[in-house]
Amino acid sequence: MTKTYVVSSSFDESITTSYFLSIRSASDGLSFCVLDPVTNTYIAYANIPFKDSSADHIKTQELLITEKLLNLPYKKVLFMIETPNATLVPTALYDPAKKQELFNLNHSINSVDCELQEHKIKMADAWNIFAIPKFLYHLIKNQFDSVSFYQQHSPFVEGCLLSAQNKKDENSIHIDLHDHFFDIVVMESRALKLCNSFKFTTPNDFIYFVLFTFEQLKMSTENTRIHLHGVYDRQNPYYLALKNYLRQTKIVTPSYHFNFSDTLKIKDQYKQEHHNLFNLAICV
Repeated sequence: MTKTYVVSSSFDESITTSYFLSIRSASDGLSFCVLDPVTNTYIAYANIPFKDSSADHIKTQELLITEKLLNLPYKKVLFMIETPNATLVPTALYDPAKKQELFNLNHSINSVDCELQEHKIKMADAWNIFAIPKFLYHLIKNQFDSVSFYQQHSPFVEGCLLSAQNKKDENSIHIDLHDHFFDIVVMESRALKLCNSFKFTTPNDFIYFVLFTFEQLKMSTENTRIHLHGVYDRQNPYYLALKNYLRQTKIVTPSYHFNFSDTLKIKDQYKQEHHNLFNLAICV
């Protein structure tokens, strides 16, 4: 994927304090977009692919200095990290004083290296506890005066629940593909039944974990609809593997809850792959 940078003719630098900036940080790079909340319209988008495994996030530091859109004042800044290191806890069981203990039920992360954050997913009535590398956390906090932190489960689950409101008693599984891991959301009668992440290396690993979820929840492989997110190419090996085992698999065209400026030319591929970024503002 090559660098993409598009700005609408309606973007006005003199009123950016009325705009929302959303940022996505992932293993494949950094992407961000600007929303005009008055018109509910996206007016800028950038995707900058890179690989950077350094502990001090050298490439991200460079972009925070050099990218003009990341150095303007905004009304809100939303920073989302894509990571499998997250745990959803029902509100009834959530205790902020036990955040680390709750997170450790599913993950063993060194608290010296990571910062734990939480966000309430309102429609699911649950809290999303997730880990951000400590250096990255402070890097972003120092860059933006007021920033809210998120992990991709928040916009993904909110989006799935919003879409389910129009469907009657449909049982479905939503799968969101990332680099070396995937998120899986199970919906039952328009309610969230499960949200989890699995790391994988090959299509066989991927299929194993999907079928494992079916088995554990005793769901029908014949009657359950599988919605695959984050994929654009119908020749994608993971889509083909799913289709081979689960005939009711389809690639989803994301439901966006915001508009795109007519002069903002973004490829459909990027809209598919970065759907959580474009839906992040529904979490505000």
